[in-house]
Amino acid sequence: MTKPFISIIIPTYNSGRLIEETLASCLKIWGVSLEILVIDDGSTDGTPERVIQKFPSVKLHRLPGNSGSGSAPRNAGLAMAKGHYIKFLDHDDLIQPRGFKAEYLEAIRSDADLVMARWGVVPIRENGLFRKEQCKLYAPPDPERLIEAILNGERTPFTASVLYKRSYVADEMWDGEVAIIDDFDWFCRMAIKGGKATTVDAVAYFWRLHLNSIQGRSQGDASLYQKLIFARAKVYIKLQQELSKLGQLTNSRKRLLTRRYYSFLRCFAPYDQAECRLLLARIRQLDPDFTVDGASEPDPKARWLIRRFGLASFLAAYGVSRRCADAILGIRRRARYSGRVGL
Repeated sequence: MTKPFISIIIPTYNSGRLIEETLASCLKIWGVSLEILVIDDGSTDGTPERVIQKFPSVKLHRLPGNSGSGSAPRNAGLAMAKGHYIKFLDHDDLIQPRGFKAEYLEAIRSDADLVMARWGVVPIRENGLFRKEQCKLYAPPDPERLIEAILNGERTPFTASVLYKRSYVADEMWDGEVAIIDDFDWFCRMAIKGGKATTVDAVAYFWRLHLNSIQGRSQGDASLYQKLIFARAKVYIKLQQELSKLGQLTNSRKRLLTRRYYSFLRCFAPYDQAECRLLLARIRQLDPDFTVDGASEPDPKARWLIRRFGLASFLAAYGVSRRCADAILGIRRRARYSGRVGL
């Protein structure tokens, strides 16, 4: 029998020196046969040339133009991959060889379809140095309650913290319609397929959080944050449809979904009342007797207003108040700016 090996798929676009550090971390892996595929998504900063020059053992594939997300290059890499197992890596990630090896050995031992490891999130400065004091480590949920953890809104593994069996995922495509959180969508879809999942107590990789990443930009960009919330809601709607199709949408899972949908309602209210109405209809379809309790709405004043005036009226009023507050805050900010520059 041929010794199993792993294909590491790395999409990249104008990654600068980040891709070099990512590839260098991959080449420190020992005792595992690797195929490293870098899929360039139309870079204009010389990234492909840098990879070819410094990493001749890496397989580089160039897409004809920029797709605007990581979904297309990941799909291209998955079609090209020949490994028995697949690891998706972003060009700003750093593989941890010990954790990677632990995942590999567990995959062979257990014959699991998904092997989940711990992961770290570490902010980096503009000069590329780690902010070690701000590094956070996370652990995957219990495989026995994986779907419940997803529906409950618990933190799920990030892109590179899971090792996938290629035969389990080869026919699945990354969804460009939710490209802004396509890693969350991908993991959720793989989790509910019913394959065998397991964990290892090791850190698989570090995700370097920087200002150019989507998560980094969303912290100061309200419109991008709004897009993230809309995309996340779309993923949960897809999950509801798939669980229903599989006959796995139990009453307890319906209750968890209604709470997720309610959390999105609060986010949508200032921006899109039509989307609120659609989600409210989904809630009532899942649970006609849905009530906003402390588990879904921690604010007792909000719960009282909902009981007094109804959920739809509360959301409409809440949306108006939020928009007014944001407008006043914007006026104050512009006034301060005008005073500083003498306009």
